[in-house]
Amino acid sequence: MKAKKSMLALLATIAMLGVSCSSNTTSNTTTDDESRSNTKICDYLYAVEYDDYDFDAAHEVVAKMFKPANAACTEVRRGNFVGRNLDWYINDQADAILKINHSDKRLASIGIMGANPLFTEELAASGDTCNLVYSTLPLSTSDGINECGVYIGVNVMPTGETSFDKSTWDYGKWGHGAANTNPGAEKSYCVIVLTRVVLDNAHSVAEAKKIIESINWYEPANFPHKGETQSFHWLLCDSTTSCVLEFIDNKPCYTETTEVDKPSYATIMTNFTNKLMADKQMMQDGAQGYERYDVIKANYDATPATSEGMQDLMKKVWFTLTYTVDIKDPGFFHTDYANNTAIKASEVYKNPDVLKNEAFVKEVEKGKADFADKSQWHKKDCTLWYTTHTSVYDLAKRDFKILVHEGLDGQKEYYSVSMDSHFVKPLEKMTK
Repeated sequence: MKAKKSMLALLATIAMLGVSCSSNTTSNTTTDDESRSNTKICDYLYAVEYDDYDFDAAHEVVAKMFKPANAACTEVRRGNFVGRNLDWYINDQADAILKINHSDKRLASIGIMGANPLFTEELAASGDTCNLVYSTLPLSTSDGINECGVYIGVNVMPTGETSFDKSTWDYGKWGHGAANTNPGAEKSYCVIVLTRVVLDNAHSVAEAKKIIESINWYEPANFPHKGETQSFHWLLCDSTTSCVLEFIDNKPCYTETTEVDKPSYATIMTNFTNKLMADKQMMQDGAQGYERYDVIKANYDATPATSEGMQDLMKKVWFTLTYTVDIKDPGFFHTDYANNTAIKASEVYKNPDVLKNEAFVKEVEKGKADFADKSQWHKKDCTLWYTTHTSVYDLAKRDFKILVHEGLDGQKEYYSVSMDSHFVKPLEKMTK
């Protein structure tokens, strides 16, 4: 058994480097190739359905191979609806709608795999589900809902004030190396897979918290390191509760509410530490999303608690919208740039003089030019941030709608996904 597991891990590592399995290794590379299927929905959006997957083998790969990259996302809860933008650099990756079917091992769930550079448009379009990148997709879930109506989505956040940093609350210091949240626990997992663990096992937010607290969580092997300032936090929701999970001093910490139709640090999550803002109202170096939080909060009460209302709310904080309309938006003012200037990221939002900064304005103009020039899309040196997908979840119906790539490449329609969806044909287009 151990030998088989080691072989799976080895082959999966090879696959994470972009190598497909050949016909003479197929029987050893997956537990069941026929347990997953791939359907193209549109350019850069595919649907992958799993009857089963090997969590342990995938976890070994994800824990060792994961490397963080810049991202800046927005999530908001309003009544029975959760909206989610995943913001990213233009690149050649594809997003994947994931459907995990119910089994004696796990609950059924539907959601999105986003921000995995190895799941490229080329690989997805090939239909080669034998490629072991597919074995790890479930553990790369960025947001999803399970059959019990439990939603969870992950956003990045600054490492310096939270996560596994022993110097938490000691402003501006860095955390290095992996820590353990619950030494001696029966199960020990890399924190990257927390989203999948909750979707597979939790019947409620309360149960999700118990599961999270029973596991020893640790960081990916190559994270954090100097030059990267991102950790993670999660929005968890069920029918009655909304909360943001963050790891502080190596322990899970929650900002929670049952007032799920009011704007708060428990219902809106961008890219700063919610607990730090809720407790101390302290802005953070390296953080992003203060302005997106304010835009969401300002429009929250006027937003109908409907799928269409949430779609409109999330559009207000699309990155290309803010880039091309208002250069005062500092949302893309990412840490790499901030660390190389005299301007602290936490000062940008309150500092109108930033518009006089030549380097800042040049960065804005390059982003706008990259968006206008399609030949620059999917180039590694493209500075444009954009919204790779917008998801709107209905907690009561346990379904969601998705718009991929913010209308880039002509994709304008939302697609509807439910627990009853089976990906043997394109999904229904939901035209607004």
